[in-house]
Amino acid sequence: MTSTSRSIIEERINLPVAGRQFAQLVRIYPAKSAGQAVFMLHGLMDDSTCFHNAGNRSGLAYVLARAGYDVYLGELRSRRLDGKILKEHDFGVEEALTQDLPKLVEAVNKRAQPGPQVWVGQGFGSLLLTSFLARNPSYLTSLQGLVHFSPFRESQPAGRLKHFWINWLHVRGVKVISRLLGYVPAVKLKLGRCNESQSFYFDALNWLDAPWVSPKGFDYAAAVKALDWPPSLYFASLYQSWRASDADARAFMFDLGAHNGRLIKLGRRVGNQQNYKRSQLCLDEAAEQDYFPVLLNWLADLPASD
Repeated sequence: MTSTSRSIIEERINLPVAGRQFAQLVRIYPAKSAGQAVFMLHGLMDDSTCFHNAGNRSGLAYVLARAGYDVYLGELRSRRLDGKILKEHDFGVEEALTQDLPKLVEAVNKRAQPGPQVWVGQGFGSLLLTSFLARNPSYLTSLQGLVHFSPFRESQPAGRLKHFWINWLHVRGVKVISRLLGYVPAVKLKLGRCNESQSFYFDALNWLDAPWVSPKGFDYAAAVKALDWPPSLYFASLYQSWRASDADARAFMFDLGAHNGRLIKLGRRVGNQQNYKRSQLCLDEAAEQDYFPVLLNWLADLPASD
């Protein structure tokens, strides 16, 4: 499916991953000439709309496309399925890393111009990207930079309210509901834009307080520290300070070992126009004048790849 407006072209591509299940790739790029490829991946209980609003053509994906970038938004399987279908198509993090992401990356490489790419993760999407690269380090040679919006791996202690949010609401409450229904009703619970696979959700929670290791024993924590990461930019929202998103992002950055990484906190108390919800970091229209220019300048200043 293809649509064109204001010299920006948008395409949606279905990619079969297993049985009758599909991952999707949304491509947004300038009609005249598509430049450097940017691959973006959503997080838990989310989809590609965390990066763009197709209705009014706003969001980071469109900002990048108008700046000349060839933008690819990856969507894991089972996005937008209703509960009855979703519980029949249960899948976990392992399938996302070994089936969905390889197909998405392959589809990007098939369409993008040759040359270095930039990858962008949002929330749990950043953890998926780094895990995928740990298992497939050859892709690092084609990356010029990595960008992370409120990334996290291991939840950092930050007081009673965060403890309640993680351990009582998510680990206990949502787990009970998902076991009863066979899936996570994130939309009804107002926890995300998309309902989530039960196994995928449980796998994500497990990584919050357990070793970063695959079911088959692959040690991600050890692997990422041995890699030569490209320059990386980290954004952390200070909205709802009790969630300590900046501490989670900093811990995530340190988990990757020594590399050229820069953490930028976003909120009124550090000089931004407003406080930004984590789910709106790549969507809020105020960001186009607030901190998206920082990102664009950082991208422009990235050293050329060998």
